[in-house]
Amino acid sequence: MSSSRLRARHQHPGRRRGLRPVLAAAAAAVLGLSLAPPTSAARPPGDPQGHPRWVSTIDDSVLAPFQLAVDGRDVYATDGFLGTLTKYSRSGTKTVLARVEGGEIAGVDVAKGGRTWAYASTSSDGRSLLTIQSRGRADVVADLGAYEQTVNPDQGVTYGIIAGGNPCAEEVFGGLTGGQATYTGIVESHPYAVAALPDGSWAVADAAGNSVLRVDRRGRISTLALAPRRPLLITTEIAASIGLPDCTVGVTYAFEGVPTDVEVGPRGRLYMSSLPGGPEDPSLGARGAVFTIGRHGAVTKVASGFLGATNLAVQGGTLYVAELFGGQVTAVHGRHCWAAYRMERPLAVEVSGRTMYLGQLADVDFETGEPRAPGSIVKVSLRHHHHHHH
Repeated sequence: MSSSRLRARHQHPGRRRGLRPVLAAAAAAVLGLSLAPPTSAARPPGDPQGHPRWVSTIDDSVLAPFQLAVDGRDVYATDGFLGTLTKYSRSGTKTVLARVEGGEIAGVDVAKGGRTWAYASTSSDGRSLLTIQSRGRADVVADLGAYEQTVNPDQGVTYGIIAGGNPCAEEVFGGLTGGQATYTGIVESHPYAVAALPDGSWAVADAAGNSVLRVDRRGRISTLALAPRRPLLITTEIAASIGLPDCTVGVTYAFEGVPTDVEVGPRGRLYMSSLPGGPEDPSLGARGAVFTIGRHGAVTKVASGFLGATNLAVQGGTLYVAELFGGQVTAVHGRHCWAAYRMERPLAVEVSGRTMYLGQLADVDFETGEPRAPGSIVKVSLRHHHHHHH
């Protein structure tokens, strides 16, 4: 198996900076490319998904719906490949609210009442921004990339080999990442998800910055929390499974924490999903996790073992986690977990009332980077589709 699987997410000098992937390995092949739209986005007659009656399709021509937001029955969706933010109103009209030519829009949320929304974007020249839009008001734009450059919240965190190192292992890991085998948090920003906070400010998960930032109404930025680094002890089995030489066995390698979503739960508590750097496919096991963020940035793991935790929804005491490589949205309530909905390539999830909204990544040919078939945005009634657990 090729060593490029372990290549750290942050060392791709040849890749267009603005579209650096959040997901390494399998999805990096996709998310690292700017994709041409498929020649025909039309689906064949009949729904190949075979949706039962409690599932309805909102849009079947999307490519990379990184995040969804729901206000009443209005649905907001980003498309990371098309660089758009689209609103689907309850009456069925589809309006493009924002477009970043040649760039990406990843995260979106809407404040209650639908008058204000905010989206995170990366432009083709690598600038990363949070744009807050309100009806009848000038946009407020926060420069997240500039904040990362000046503050670099994880600059004091050491990644890479943190124990059991030796010259051979250092050479191997240095070669894989194209950088140092041990390094501190580098300057890099890729804002990936947005959440409206109860006080009128916004939380932004910066996947490349390994941080969750707060942006107030005036666009001032501060750090809420860091996504914890994820140390892995390289065992004989792990080394064999991903083709690492014997000298790496016994090394503890700390992957970056890569936050993929931030959500507000009951009583205003903040939740963050994380997809550690390194291979995101199952080769190192199911490593995605969900954390809560405490008042002073203290981070506590509340659930783990997800195959690619790309997005999160919180409803009452239940977490819903989109497992991009697990083919399902997993619900977690206390110690119970179950498949809330199975679908190929679930990228985004949102729950409002008794309805779950899902964004599905396009089926992409990894050789060419071209979509074979578009993704979709669907809504699922949880009333009909519920696994009751005591």
